Amino acid sequence: MLFGRHDTAGREMRKSRPALLLWASLLLATAISAREPNLRVIATPQHPFVESRNNQQLLNFDLLVENRGSTAYRLVAIKLAIFDSNDQLETARELNENGNPPAIALIGDRELSADRVADFYQPFFQFAANIELYRLRYELLFVRREHPPVPVALGADEVVTLDVFPSAYHPPLFCLPLRGLVLVHDGHDFYSHHRRYNLTDRYRSSASSAVSANLYAEDFVNVTPDGQLFAGDPLRKENWLSYGQPIRAPASGEVIEAEDGVPENTFDEDGQARAPADSAPRDPLGLGNHVKIRHADHRVSWLLHMQPGSVRVKAGDRVSGGEVIGKVGFTGDSLFPHLHYNVTESATYPSQGVPAYFKKFNYVVGTRLLPSTNGQVDTGDLIRSDRCP
Repeated sequence: MLFGRHDTAGREMRKSRPALLLWASLLLATAISAREPNLRVIATPQHPFVESRNNQQLLNFDLLVENRGSTAYRLVAIKLAIFDSNDQLETARELNENGNPPAIALIGDRELSADRVADFYQPFFQFAANIELYRLRYELLFVRREHPPVPVALGADEVVTLDVFPSAYHPPLFCLPLRGLVLVHDGHDFYSHHRRYNLTDRYRSSASSAVSANLYAEDFVNVTPDGQLFAGDPLRKENWLSYGQPIRAPASGEVIEAEDGVPENTFDEDGQARAPADSAPRDPLGLGNHVKIRHADHRVSWLLHMQPGSVRVKAGDRVSGGEVIGKVGFTGDSLFPHLHYNVTESATYPSQGVPAYFKKFNYVVGTRLLPSTNGQVDTGDLIRSDRCP
């Protein structure tokens, strides 16, 4: 993986407000005396994909920072400058300590202790369609933990920079694995739980293993036109509209893994999902009953949390797009009956997640059915597909 360039700096950017000038000077003196080039940053994935949606461009990746020194720091600002292919500045953004609470708090824990790796969910995830996302220059500003925060960082004890080069992604389109009226209950937007998987433990094990299989995952549920997920008592799994619905292969391919014997979860009286005690040995990753399909372009579809006894395929079988392979259930690491769907570059776990785009479906917007033009779906979308391929 490519590490970003490290700079030790304490910079004085303008000479207004004496208190801030004093602060910048203090940082400069501290930085010069320290000279500890111990912070390193990488992007994961290293070359993120650009998704297109409603005249917007979307980016989805993390910034991992490793502190190899003995000094504890706090992240006080993230700056981004975007350059086109002619190396001309197109736009610039900054997230800092300004505000109460400050907007930079959105990225989560900003403390970087000695000998620690921090996973920062980079916050600049949406751009206009007319911006050429050729080179993204990130600058992360850190101060020693004992220094008081200031609204706008005029200087820093440590600064790390990283250039990121995103790329477009146009894979073959898949079929939606559920038919009827479907809600993307949780997708892969900035606020989704799929997006927010902390990769620090994997990075410590091996930098190359700092990947997220669920980076572009979707949780699909069937709903009523007014958005209801269940009818009657929600503590009965059978009352969820998704439960027992047919799951279809997103595209033709070879089944490389199939599990059908994981027992189903139950709801406690307080609504908490509980897995049977005997399910852990058979399901250590929490996938539940599931099917993995390798497609012609070598991408792998993962369809999880199926009903026991419903899986119709086994490893080595060939399936066609749209073929029923099982039913929605309530197994594995599942809080309620739904279909978890994600696509990865390979069949191993963990492996890097990649986007999946779909064909022959409509967005449902009130009484309107809007045909999809690029196949992208994400959190909150109401979608409908009644045939595919």
